[in-house]
Amino acid sequence: NQHYRKISAMLEDFGVRVALLTGSTKTMERREIYKELADGSINVVIGTHALIQEQVAFKKLGLVIIDEQHRFGVVQRLALINKGDRPDILAMTATPIPRSLALTVYGDTALSEIRHLPAGRKPIKSYWKTSSQLDEVYSLMRQQLAEGFQIYAVTPLISESET
Repeated sequence: NQHYRKISAMLEDFGVRVALLTGSTKTMERREIYKELADGSINVVIGTHALIQEQVAFKKLGLVIIDEQHRFGVVQRLALINKGDRPDILAMTATPIPRSLALTVYGDTALSEIRHLPAGRKPIKSYWKTSSQLDEVYSLMRQQLAEGFQIYAVTPLISESET
């Protein structure tokens, strides 16, 4: 919603049609968005995982921007990207996941960094630990939780499973 409001406001003077598609989009509105994405009436769509649904088809998908790309699995990112004919891709994250880092070294992914935090934002500390350091990790997690902070852990998923 935040991205939709901001981008809509930026593009309205240029006659660019922007839509928002999320899981909570009402059925009638959702159907209209599907139709207008397929016929090209909508130029920009902002959305959640609702964009990777089978019913979503683009007339000519040229650019995919994935914010917080660590929230999308590999298969989900491919499902979205495959809705176009080799669209340009910008995947953004403040959490460097192992696969993304590997793609910058071994794949065809270029890395860009924003080196300055927004005003008032405190720096985020990221750590990489091995399984032999789990006790240290759990201790730090308990300490942070006791101080009222939240914890976000990134771990690789090798294959899908029930667990």
